Amino acid sequence: MPQHFTDTVVIDAPAAAVWESLTRVDKMREWMGEPEMMIEVETDWRVGRPMVVRGFHYGRFENTGVVLAFEPQKRLSYTHRSSVSRLADEPQSYTTMTFELDAAGDCTALTLVAANFPTPTIFKHLEFYWAGTLRVLKQYAEREWQRGLDADARS
Repeated sequence: MPQHFTDTVVIDAPAAAVWESLTRVDKMREWMGEPEMMIEVETDWRVGRPMVVRGFHYGRFENTGVVLAFEPQKRLSYTHRSSVSRLADEPQSYTTMTFELDAAGDCTALTLVAANFPTPTIFKHLEFYWAGTLRVLKQYAEREWQRGLDADARS
């Protein structure tokens, strides 16, 4: 089983807009899942503090972890363990999710590196989920950025 996977999307929006979409909990609910999933995100993004994502997908779930890095417009990293896995709350049960932003003008390359999978099933699930979700995040950030530009043009 691979110990990590990497995926990159280029987003037609500056790093500040991508960062906002990636880290504002009200915006995260919009791109993390369908409305019927009722996603809730709780975190203050302080290193060492918890991050919790709750929702409903064929049953209630709660993903827990700890913020490892929070460098605005550059890097976000946290651990991740899903209640669906039924794994014990111990270090080897967590995957590390790291997002890195590389800005070039009004475009931003967003790279996800996911590492340390407790089981092959978790590897497959996270790889599948993020392959689609990174593209949803890209579309969301671009749409939000364009809305802001359109609002500025109208004022």
